[in-house]
Amino acid sequence: MHVKSLLSFCILGGISFGIAATGDAYNWPSYRSDLDYDTRSNIGVINPPTKFSTDCDGVTGQKAGKWWAFYWGNDRDPRVTDEAIDSLLAKYDRDFGFLRDTMGWAPDRRAQNGYYSAVYYYGSGTCAGGAKTDTTGGWQTNVGSNYYEAVAASFYPVYSFNPSCPYHDKVAQQDAMVHEGIHSMTKAYPGAQNAHWFQEGGNTWIQQEMAAQRDKSGNWHSGMGFLNAGAVIAPFVPIESYSGWLLDGSFGGPDAAGVGVYNGSTQLCNWRNLLGGYQYGNVFPTFLGEWVGKGAVRWIYGNAYGKTNYLLETFALDKGLGDQNTRRLIMEYRARLALLDMKLWSENMRTLLNDNFGGVAKAEWSPSNGTVDPWTMTPYQTMTKNGEWLVPESSTTPGWSGANIVPLTVQNGANTVSVTLKALGENMSVQLCYRATDGTPVYSEPVQIKNSGSESTTTLKLSKTPQSNVVFAVICNTDYQYTGNENIRTNHYNYNLKLVSGLSGAADAHTKWYNDFQLKYDWPEIGNNYSPDVSSSSVKQSSSSSAKSSSSVKSSSSQKVSSSSMTSSSSSALIEGSVVKTYEISTELPIDDNYAAVNVQFDAAEIAQKLGIDNISKATFIAKESNGNITAKYTALAPGHWFDNQGNVTDWGENAYVFGEAKIESAEIAIGHYPNHVKNGEIYRFTQGFNYNGKTVLLNMTVKITNEKANPDAGNTTALTYGLKGLASHLSLNNQAGLLEVNYTLDRNDFVKISLFNGYGALVSNQFIGKKSAGSHTFTFDLRQMPSTTYIVKITSGAYREAKSITIAK
Repeated sequence: MHVKSLLSFCILGGISFGIAATGDAYNWPSYRSDLDYDTRSNIGVINPPTKFSTDCDGVTGQKAGKWWAFYWGNDRDPRVTDEAIDSLLAKYDRDFGFLRDTMGWAPDRRAQNGYYSAVYYYGSGTCAGGAKTDTTGGWQTNVGSNYYEAVAASFYPVYSFNPSCPYHDKVAQQDAMVHEGIHSMTKAYPGAQNAHWFQEGGNTWIQQEMAAQRDKSGNWHSGMGFLNAGAVIAPFVPIESYSGWLLDGSFGGPDAAGVGVYNGSTQLCNWRNLLGGYQYGNVFPTFLGEWVGKGAVRWIYGNAYGKTNYLLETFALDKGLGDQNTRRLIMEYRARLALLDMKLWSENMRTLLNDNFGGVAKAEWSPSNGTVDPWTMTPYQTMTKNGEWLVPESSTTPGWSGANIVPLTVQNGANTVSVTLKALGENMSVQLCYRATDGTPVYSEPVQIKNSGSESTTTLKLSKTPQSNVVFAVICNTDYQYTGNENIRTNHYNYNLKLVSGLSGAADAHTKWYNDFQLKYDWPEIGNNYSPDVSSSSVKQSSSSSAKSSSSVKSSSSQKVSSSSMTSSSSSALIEGSVVKTYEISTELPIDDNYAAVNVQFDAAEIAQKLGIDNISKATFIAKESNGNITAKYTALAPGHWFDNQGNVTDWGENAYVFGEAKIESAEIAIGHYPNHVKNGEIYRFTQGFNYNGKTVLLNMTVKITNEKANPDAGNTTALTYGLKGLASHLSLNNQAGLLEVNYTLDRNDFVKISLFNGYGALVSNQFIGKKSAGSHTFTFDLRQMPSTTYIVKITSGAYREAKSITIAK
């Protein structure tokens, strides 16, 4: 069945939706109630599998749970224990059981054909591939003669399932592996083979929605991933962009077009920090789930990519919403985003804005594709006056399906506001909207302008008081057709805006107009009729949900992500407070290759007493930067911060050196470093603390980086990486003119791996020796062509893990 056609008529060269008195508030019509892909009727009932797959070469071992199996080859690392495998399979059966039985998703093709869904140990010698190196990632792949979907996981995420694993990011690693399993699951659907950006954004929405549905309290609605911030802070970026707004001014295509730029054989960075991960954001799928229908995301996986390869084009097919309703979909999404009108996810979106508002988007790494002016992040468009028209900043005008949100100041006493849009590109639209002081969103009727050069006016009655005396003009481009029009990603759609009545000018684009929004109101369930212009007595008065920290979802499980995705703080970025006490804390931090942390204690009771509270959990964990600013913006596992080498809060990435993350219940702060960014002997200083009701307690941290044990009798034994206990007793090193002999003994037949690191903790070489007999053995690294410097050797076996450092002088 198709959506009923919306009545439309032409006015002033534009298309208006519905028939209503001029200026009346607009009610967004509902969409198709059957927009879903029913798994039971299309795929059928799938019974639990009973067979192991036999089409992958190199498999020497296997274990199965109820629905999933784990396969490994003959180079199984000692860290990949049976206990870790059992824990991984248990989580997979638990999570995918919920996806299957509660949310209605079908298992992957393997399970549909009677075989266990599969995780292959990457790097162990199976057909899943992988060199014998310390690879730390996890991926979805296809293996075997049937080219079945599967998860390929290196030792790192698998070891993270072991309860004794010391990795600081092990919970995030576990959730990342579920992310890869969801890729296998969705590819069982007929439309998912060429899903482009939606393979990631749709995937992260499924995992986010699973967590939200499990948590009946609603608290999990604070758990959006930090890469959702791109869509909220940069609405001018197209819905289907893969890597956001590129350095060359264009937008990444849905399949990453424009991202790869090379100077000869050298790849140049062509994307900006935060926006470069645009494909992982799920704000648009969240809009679909909240305002179109929970099944709308699955409908795409079931119906897309037959006649088209792209999401919005699929919605525009006759079997979907059709052309005009797809354009309306774009406009509704942009208008609701302008008012943070996303039901229980609204508060989390405000947190994402606060975490990034005023930050700088620039080249994420170098060498980059030319020099560009850094963009100071704001969801609002900067306008300048040119005669009777307001003109937007040209670099951030909308891309295809993108939008600008223009804040406008209401004149004193005005009860109606009007603006005229002059389109300087095709298929533009304009709509006015505001949040009333009682929390209800109010929208004007949207108006479309098909032809460039045409003008149209929209009007909205101010039947309620706008928050902060500001209304927003939302200007969209409604183009969605990418197939056959791939150059559309380079377009910016320009316009001029004229204030007709009730408005005194453009408001400042760098003010947080959203910050005082009352986000709770009596929003409708999908399909219900409602009027946004309701009395304040109907506004929900319940308090906002308490936040709940959650692990972020990411594609490569080797990363420790910046945890604005994990922050539970909804406080403003800067916090005022007089310092009532300062503590000095010093610690040594061993060089590590997996973010492992040392824990330092703080006196929670004494700090609480200084702040005038009975429990430290009531306070806000903060950081103080070198310029004196005190901030509650979390960039590491909440509550926590990454710091640069000057002690300023920064995001995870190239500028990050050390982190401090508070463990409130145990009164500890976990301190660690970014791999390969610190060197033995360096000292880092940063300041964190607690704030409550105008009072602040500071903790001045001094962190010395070391690759030596504190025990003076320890010789050159290092604390590099996981699991080292005591002094090295099985390992000795001998330098023979650049030939480094590694002498080690085994007290039993065992598997052995020998790793060589430089003084920064960066991996130089990794050698899987395989199974060796009990007794003495020697392995030699040829360092004659390597720099004269300090190196670290680590031995890993099933019985012990030891490391030593040695300085090579030639």
